[in-house]
Amino acid sequence: METNLYAQLADSLSQQIREGLFKTGDKMPSVRHLAKREDVSISTVTTAYSLLEQWGWVEARPKSGYFVAHRQDDKLAIPRQVRIKPRPRAATTSELVMEVQRDSARQKGVSMSAAIPALDFPILGNVQRAFTRLSRTRKYLGVGYDAPEGLPEFRQQIARRAVDAGVHVSPDEIVSTAGCQNAMALGLSVLTKPGDIIALESPCYYGLIQMAEAFGLKVIEIPAHHDTGISVEALKLALEQWPIKALVSVATFSNPLGSIIPDERKQELIELLEKYDVPMIEDDIYGELYFGDRRPKSVKAFDRDGRVLLCSSVSKTIDPQLRVGWIMPGRYLEQVTHQKFIQQVSGATLPQMVTAEIMAQGAYDRHLRQARETYRMRSQQLVDLVSQHFPEQTRLSRPKGGLVAWVELPDRVNTTELYHRGRSQNLTIAPGEIFSASGQYKCCFRISFAQGWSQERVKAVQTFGEWIRESL
Repeated sequence: METNLYAQLADSLSQQIREGLFKTGDKMPSVRHLAKREDVSISTVTTAYSLLEQWGWVEARPKSGYFVAHRQDDKLAIPRQVRIKPRPRAATTSELVMEVQRDSARQKGVSMSAAIPALDFPILGNVQRAFTRLSRTRKYLGVGYDAPEGLPEFRQQIARRAVDAGVHVSPDEIVSTAGCQNAMALGLSVLTKPGDIIALESPCYYGLIQMAEAFGLKVIEIPAHHDTGISVEALKLALEQWPIKALVSVATFSNPLGSIIPDERKQELIELLEKYDVPMIEDDIYGELYFGDRRPKSVKAFDRDGRVLLCSSVSKTIDPQLRVGWIMPGRYLEQVTHQKFIQQVSGATLPQMVTAEIMAQGAYDRHLRQARETYRMRSQQLVDLVSQHFPEQTRLSRPKGGLVAWVELPDRVNTTELYHRGRSQNLTIAPGEIFSASGQYKCCFRISFAQGWSQERVKAVQTFGEWIRESL
């Protein structure tokens, strides 16, 4: 698609400038030269340069072309770690959560609220072709229910991939699910009963708060650092005071901070959980989307007695519509399998077939290599845009992977009001208060950088920046 091409070209050129290939004042390649070199149309190059100009990377000089503009260094501070006195509180559902979720499903305007993968990767075509071929050649109707554990070849692929995260399990130790949230719900249904207390990192993915309420659970919020994730020290204090039944955490590239617990802290976390005999549900849905050289180890890689239930899916790497996920329940395998049977009997076989084939044939790994580099560049572009258009008091997390970042504004800015103002013009963000069970983070919001920085999305960032400055 032409739209994808100009955004990709702009991303590539900005990265070349960032890496010093072109320096301040240098002339950029001419439109015609670049169009010929990249084998794209002149209009694609012109639009790409227009984007770079909006981003502040280049400036147009009449009859001379485009030159690298002088830019201020990134001086955005990092978000503060909120001080929370850990204590149990009822998890309550905000109507705002469902409103944000419905907004993210709408196909109009500019949504920067949804943590969903980009739509401009070739993998989606591979998936469609696999569905078509397998639905004609493989028998998936008229065979009755699938086994509660799920399709064997799918679980085999997941077991092979788990090795990269430091986890060694057999396919028989994996249960397929209808996505990652379903996997975590199965884990909670096994580990807790109404009235129990669970620990969540804060800020945390709002779906976990909703889930806790649905199960009648109380929540203790454990503060998380933008870089190193959940505070092991704060968790220790909470474990000393309260009968916590489970810890639930997105340990690798958390949602919404994008933080990752370092390996040495993961080891400390496991030792702490062992001491107090507390299980952990690990949401590893972003683990494959790292920006570094290798995949980070999961917390489960340090687990010695099966107390970590690792959950994941392809919703963030391919597409949520597949509804294919899995759980590695460790010592809780039988209970989780039984719960899945009670709640679902079994899952749909065809999506598991498709996912297994995509993984087995190498298309998934090729896609991930492209996705990681693309998301890394787009996350850096977000830093550039926020630096350029938001007030200097703004704080922004620097994710090392995943799809989202966390924006902290001055305390007097109410991001729920900002959300409603944007919503009236079909521009959406995810306001901070939905990421807390105690109403924290009203001056923060989550923003997704997964989609390409089209002119419309750049304009949306500019617009939010103008509104924020007005409110100050």
